[in-house]
Amino acid sequence: MRKTILALVLAVAVMWVAVPFAAAGTLDKDVILVGTESTYPPYEFRDDKNQLQGFDIELVETIAKELGKKVEWVDMPFDSLIPALISGKIDLIAAGLSATPERAKRVSFTIPYEISLSSFIVKADRDDIKTLDDLKGKVVAVQLGTVQDTYTTGLGTVEVKRFQKFDDCVREVSLGRADASLMDRPVANNFVESDEFKGKVKIAFDQEITGAGKALAIRKDDTEFLKAVDAVLQKMKDDGRLDALLKKWMKW
Repeated sequence: MRKTILALVLAVAVMWVAVPFAAAGTLDKDVILVGTESTYPPYEFRDDKNQLQGFDIELVETIAKELGKKVEWVDMPFDSLIPALISGKIDLIAAGLSATPERAKRVSFTIPYEISLSSFIVKADRDDIKTLDDLKGKVVAVQLGTVQDTYTTGLGTVEVKRFQKFDDCVREVSLGRADASLMDRPVANNFVESDEFKGKVKIAFDQEITGAGKALAIRKDDTEFLKAVDAVLQKMKDDGRLDALLKKWMKW
């Protein structure tokens, strides 16, 4: 009898432990946990009051409002975002993320909201770097885990220095500790015109590094949430709100 009772108790305990993992998707939650990395203006950055601002921030807040949800932002290193999404620590990634085939093996992507070139930034007084050939043997600073990291590493002709934050990459260039840094063109424009780096760095040349557009990332098993977010994104494309956001935040 005791064995039977013990077995029942254990069965109930296992059932209760399993319940959270069997819970439905993000659409059943009141608050969406959104991961980002806040040193990538104009996609996401912190203002002088330490508040998150940027294109991705406003885009996600708009989508959440359409879905009747609130947003809780989780600021973390860029290379931690996809692992955090897969493990359930966050529900969505909004971080200027390129929807590459390699990443699509691990997460689902929404319809793309923007496609942009990347740009190499150099110190303002340098005129010797204008093409990829000019970078041979040079040091290039990139953010860890980005498509720029993958592309630059794949060149095989440069020394790659990796950092958690893009502002550290630009700082390395401005101080002469790296010859160049690679980032999306809107981000490069933002850093070149920023108070900290204006007159210290400039854009050397643009480079297309991937045909993949920027998109939001969602767990592969969260299919209903993906459909809902895609529906809002499409609605924003159709009614002009997405173009308005791009014009507000982006400098190409």
